Amino acid sequence: MCRRRGCSREDAQELVQEAHLRFFEYQRSTKVRNVDSLLRRIVINLAITQYYQEQARPFAFASVERLDRRGMLIDPAPSPQHAAMVEQQLYSVTRLLSAVSARTCQMFIAHRGGYTYGEIAAAFFVRPRTVEKHLTAATVMLQELMPAEFAVEPAPGRLRSGAYPSR
Repeated sequence: MCRRRGCSREDAQELVQEAHLRFFEYQRSTKVRNVDSLLRRIVINLAITQYYQEQARPFAFASVERLDRRGMLIDPAPSPQHAAMVEQQLYSVTRLLSAVSARTCQMFIAHRGGYTYGEIAAAFFVRPRTVEKHLTAATVMLQELMPAEFAVEPAPGRLRSGAYPSR
């Protein structure tokens, strides 16, 4: 029961041992009718008490090895250099997109920011198909004007823009 509630094996063993000790102390002064339900209730109460005691501790001390295994030593935030590089790339793409309308540029940036066609369509009061057309126009414009540092190699088996298969 303790293991199903998320306790480690060692914590569960300690809780059961403590429950048995408390049960024997309680049994000295009172007659117990249902031993299983009383032991279960004692274990549940001890688990709840242990949970709240752990929550009240200001710091959880753990070894560096354990934290490293759990991936807690890596800062999830991007480094300042990475953030500056991404911002510079975004500025370059926005500058390149100045060849298309401001609305198309806004829709492209919103889509790259993680918004779906439906969400963008609702924000701009248009249909999702219109958003798709704007994004296609922006993508084509970027492919035509994109400098070499933004160029992407086509996936194997795909044609480059403007190339047609031979007949």
